[in-house]
Amino acid sequence: MLPSPSELFVQAARPVARSTDPTSVAGSCHNGDVADDGTGRRPAWPSLLVLCVAAVLLGVSCGSADTVMPGTSAQAPPAIDLDPSVPFPRTATYFLEHNDIPTVDELARYDVVVLDNEWANRLPRAFFDELRIKNPQIELLAYVNLIDSVHEIGAENYWQNAYKLWQINSDRETEFPDEWLARTADGTPVHEWQDRVMANLTDLAPRLDGLLYVEYAVDWVAEQVWSSGVWDGIFLDVWGERIFSADSDRWDIDRDGYDDLDEDIYGPGKPLDRGLTIGEDRLRAKIPDAILVANGARTMRDGRLNGVVFENFADPAHDRDPAFDLDAYVTAAASDEARDPRLTMTINKQDSGAAPPDALRKARFEFVATLLQNGFWAPMGANYGAIEYYDEMDGGGLGKDYLGHALERSPTMDDLSKPNDEGTGSPAPGVFRRDFDNGIALLNSTDAPVEIRLESSYQKLRGTQDPVTNDGSRVDTVTVPAQDGIVLVR
Repeated sequence: MLPSPSELFVQAARPVARSTDPTSVAGSCHNGDVADDGTGRRPAWPSLLVLCVAAVLLGVSCGSADTVMPGTSAQAPPAIDLDPSVPFPRTATYFLEHNDIPTVDELARYDVVVLDNEWANRLPRAFFDELRIKNPQIELLAYVNLIDSVHEIGAENYWQNAYKLWQINSDRETEFPDEWLARTADGTPVHEWQDRVMANLTDLAPRLDGLLYVEYAVDWVAEQVWSSGVWDGIFLDVWGERIFSADSDRWDIDRDGYDDLDEDIYGPGKPLDRGLTIGEDRLRAKIPDAILVANGARTMRDGRLNGVVFENFADPAHDRDPAFDLDAYVTAAASDEARDPRLTMTINKQDSGAAPPDALRKARFEFVATLLQNGFWAPMGANYGAIEYYDEMDGGGLGKDYLGHALERSPTMDDLSKPNDEGTGSPAPGVFRRDFDNGIALLNSTDAPVEIRLESSYQKLRGTQDPVTNDGSRVDTVTVPAQDGIVLVR
């Protein structure tokens, strides 16, 4: 059964350049993300030699003074007001590969870039500086996963942050306290993904040295990740008051010898929610200017978070209900509970194996659905190590900000559903429209094509990926196919 929109239930290609480990093992892991390396959603580990070779290729030596080292003090880049100053379309990429990194030019095309936190240790500072020169508005978010514990890992020089968080010793063995891991009363480990034992983020976890695990974990974020000075914010994965993927619906959260029921652990006001709130408050106190976004069934409250993430957004191939997701996304993005600058993301993988016409239709639907509010769309390939870019993202060569600003700053679903054939609203049942300085976006959420008569003539984009849909013609009526979207320019 799907949760309510307020719970924000989310689920959790082109080749990239600059390989740092030619021996990496191909494969897929959590939701088909990237190859596994034993750290939880992380691929195999290059050696120090390979890392040094990569550094040489980047024009620096190992241990270069330009490389930001963990634990060192560095001033974080100033936050940029993403909303409402960033024009449309708003784009992102969610790149979790560890053996390769896209080029600066590839990453600079996006407004928001999510990379694993370890890349701040692997790449020279010049890489990130060049990104900001290429795109002064770019926002870099460090991906962190505080719940999937690590029991095996590669070389410390490649996983410096993970060694600290999970207390890995020089023999590559974990000394992480078992008291902070999720187990049932009989000692059976609880997993959220594969064989990674869940860490206990609740407020009833045992305290060690006076700290809950969630307090220890966010201290690591501030002191080990944020201190690199290259990030604008933190992407908190699997961060919600519900963990739908846990393989046990009851476990002993306080280690009192008795299992706690699902309904006594999860949900608003329950131990996991309270633990995350403690973590958010503590993290805010330590890094007040950071952008914090949560990928999980997280309810935003009191400006602790800047936004939430919708993974596999509106994608029936991943058991998502497009109508439900659209309502939840618009509601979340318009919420007064978010902190400024607001940053809501939608993420989609093109992993269904659909033929190109249907794959492009699917991508258009997800893209245009995101345009109906102020979120950033992150299209990915078959996994989270393959970035994607579509004609609609830059108007087929018009430029990345070709739509300009939205005429209605933050429409609600009520606004989008009101009959209106001359502006933002609904020009036909099940069809939604949003207007921008330089064009309009139309989304057909129905199962049949709908012809829309326009109040004036508009021009279709001139694209190369789907020249039938984006043929550059000028129109005063347009037929939007079922479960499809289209962008027209003035």
